[in-house]
Amino acid sequence: MFNKYILIVAFVLWTLQAVGQESFSSVLPLHKGDINEKTTKTRKVNVGEEETYGVALKKHLANPDKRVQPDVEVELEVPQEGIYVLETEAYPIHMELLKKKDTTGLWTVNAFFQLGDSRRTKRIVFDRYKGGHQELGKFEISEKRQKLKIWLPNNLALSTIAIKPYVAPTAPPEAEAYMPKIKPSEDRPRLWVNKESLPIVKRRLTSSENKEAWEKVKKAALSPYSFDFDLDKEIFHDEQLEKVIEQKAFYYLMTQDATVGKEAVQLLVDYLSVLEFGNVTYGDITREVGRALYTGALVYDWCYPLLDEKTKSILQKDFKRLVRDMEIGWPPFYGLESIINGHGNEAQICRDMLAWSLAVYDEDPEPYKYVSYTILEQLVPMRKFEYQSPRHNQGIDYGGYRFGWEMHAVWLYYRMLGYSVFDDNIKNMTDYWLYMRTPDGKMLRDGDMFSVKYSNSDGFYWSNPQTMLLCYAFSGNPLIKGEFYKQGALPNNPVLFLLLNDPQLKPDFDLDQLPLTKDFGPVLGSMVARTGWDQNKDSGNVVAEIKGGGYHFGNHQHADAGALQIYYRGIQVGDLGLYLSYGSPYDFNFNKRSISHSMMLAVDPNEELLFRTKTNDGGTRFSQRFPKTPEEAQTDPWFNVGFVRSSAVGKDAKAPSFSYYNMDLTAAYSSKMESYSRGFLFLNLEREDVPAAIILTDDMQVQDSTFQKYWQINTLNAPVTLEDRLVLSSELDGKVGKTYVDMLVPKPEDRTLQVLGGKESTHVFGTKYEVNSNWPEANGYRIMYSPKKQRQTDKFLTVFQMVDGEASALKVDFEEFGTYYRVRLADKMVYISKGKDLIEEPIKLIMPSEGREVEVIFAGMKEGYWNVYDKKRGLNSNVLVDFGKNVVSFRTVGGEYVVGPGRSYNASESIVPENK
Repeated sequence: MFNKYILIVAFVLWTLQAVGQESFSSVLPLHKGDINEKTTKTRKVNVGEEETYGVALKKHLANPDKRVQPDVEVELEVPQEGIYVLETEAYPIHMELLKKKDTTGLWTVNAFFQLGDSRRTKRIVFDRYKGGHQELGKFEISEKRQKLKIWLPNNLALSTIAIKPYVAPTAPPEAEAYMPKIKPSEDRPRLWVNKESLPIVKRRLTSSENKEAWEKVKKAALSPYSFDFDLDKEIFHDEQLEKVIEQKAFYYLMTQDATVGKEAVQLLVDYLSVLEFGNVTYGDITREVGRALYTGALVYDWCYPLLDEKTKSILQKDFKRLVRDMEIGWPPFYGLESIINGHGNEAQICRDMLAWSLAVYDEDPEPYKYVSYTILEQLVPMRKFEYQSPRHNQGIDYGGYRFGWEMHAVWLYYRMLGYSVFDDNIKNMTDYWLYMRTPDGKMLRDGDMFSVKYSNSDGFYWSNPQTMLLCYAFSGNPLIKGEFYKQGALPNNPVLFLLLNDPQLKPDFDLDQLPLTKDFGPVLGSMVARTGWDQNKDSGNVVAEIKGGGYHFGNHQHADAGALQIYYRGIQVGDLGLYLSYGSPYDFNFNKRSISHSMMLAVDPNEELLFRTKTNDGGTRFSQRFPKTPEEAQTDPWFNVGFVRSSAVGKDAKAPSFSYYNMDLTAAYSSKMESYSRGFLFLNLEREDVPAAIILTDDMQVQDSTFQKYWQINTLNAPVTLEDRLVLSSELDGKVGKTYVDMLVPKPEDRTLQVLGGKESTHVFGTKYEVNSNWPEANGYRIMYSPKKQRQTDKFLTVFQMVDGEASALKVDFEEFGTYYRVRLADKMVYISKGKDLIEEPIKLIMPSEGREVEVIFAGMKEGYWNVYDKKRGLNSNVLVDFGKNVVSFRTVGGEYVVGPGRSYNASESIVPENK
């Protein structure tokens, strides 16, 4: 049947490369191999203008796994035993037929391979992502000459197979030389409990709050589980089986029931003996690989007394096989992958590898050396720096997801050692998800939002209960425990719940005890201001966010420094981007870019495009780089996106009447920007008809007067023009909320207005980026004001009023001075700096008596002493304006005031007395 043999000679080049692959490859044309003439033929394949040859089936046959005799056989020859990487080149014979029969959209075609006497394995030889050039995976070749049998799929010509030695990722010298200062305890268990905490967890099992979860685990553990397998047939991952194994191991840990414990061990050994992921890479398969490794680590540690040396050896070998196939590689330093950001910051190291390294430490300490280096020397110091701002740079969804895996590392160390290796500021991170929540149950947008991508409608309630569990149990915050239950709790992971939940900590659902405004600090500069903490769709609460200043960390973080969002009975001002697929033209040119956000643009036609972007949107620098150390973040100007000049709230810190934020965002843009500052003053008016207003200032100077500036806000529904005013609207549960937008500077005659709506909203200055989605963001509206006259410097002053239904907007009085504006609205008299220059000049304020109290707010004042003087009323007070706050405020029913810089000799040294 077979007419010839061919040898593949692969010479191993042992020059280590950090990317983990050799450049050498020996390639075999398969049409010169041993061909089964009954089933297979040689076939010409056109590749562009060239011809090549491949092997293909003569006619349509049963699936490869149903056939006994291979279709092609070759002999591999290698200089020595070891692990090698195999690659194939293949071409569909009828591409349209392949697409027609495909039901997944992946166009996946599989062949089967058998190396020597090993088990036959299924591998992808063609798919939508990598086409016909596929890496089959890592194969252990145990003899210098070994046969490789191939079973071909239908409708595909397999052309070549290549072999090259596998070279593991290279650990940095610091990791190679690392001697962990913190080592695993000598006692067991180590994972999630130690000898001190184990009795505590046991005592909690039968509490009223934990009892249901414990009964669920007990039922699963005591029920025999039939796992039918054949050592000659591989299987794909089985999440349900992994849960059963975990629950049986946990039950043994809690009860010392050896029968159940031995069953957990045997199930694990049997499962790993046939578990094979092949060369599947899509769907972030490393998460499933890691979960299998993690399950094995739990059994290894919790059931350690039940393991004999043979079982330990078998499991250790399987663990190494799995860990090599994880995306970050082993050692965990593959290419650009890092524990700081990207998929390396998910479960791979923080849960899966850490648990494995702790479990096998007695037998093999090397894994812990590498894992502890990445966590203790890289992750811990970086997060101590980053979490000075209690929000996540990867946004609402990816931040919640990745932070949850970090919390696994927090807990694994904490429970093993009895103390935390992470800074305590990690306990404050959940403030982010509290403050970004909108009354309708969703969140203000931040970063790539996969919760939107995977939701069928806009009626979902944002949730990540596993992360909330990990957080409240560690911080002891009852409000976060309340969030855990509001988000549906964790019925599908009773083991984690039982390990962490303290029944003595009672959930608190009352968010009214929190301040209405949150300044998120210097690293991820932003402020969220709200009028209330209602948690129902018919709420009249306003929630607003201004973002900017600090550092940019790439990946799922957007180019959105300075972006504004306003929620009032739905999104009034916000983002239009949708996260549908990472790195697509729409994603990199619209979704992640400034143009999809409500912020300032300045178009330099010669601005360099980076990171595969194709269009110039005029926004801030788009980055897919990230800093790996605090020093790099603070010294490399690439990551700097500006600084917060001022942040302050009114005298009642819990329910402030105003919230002020001013940022210098020059660094966020390329060198096209000479200077740019944005100021934000949120006014809580405490009215039902107009609950809040926002005064927004922009002060932008570009390098060239021909660079066109655009003041942009985005909204979901068509805006209405009323003379020189715009009206935005949203309706939720039959209640309408409107936002009246008054641009006071520049004047109407000095500006142009352009509104791009529907499908045009995703067009980037002439380039179309269409998106197919039912979400309203796909058909939103971009509102762009632009100065008519070309000049280097332009200033903008805009007032937003959030107005209930058919109620009337309030009258706005406005006057412009040298370095500041005066705006009168409702019971507020506001003096606010125009932008980058703080107010240093005296201000004369004449306030006729109106029979009601007026709050006077000075925002953007030069730090230092100021004097407030009213001769008629005998007022003479010195007030100290704090650096970084830059505000003064007082209430009055009228008077003639002079507010000037300096300290008067005879004045009182106190806050300005209220004039009632």
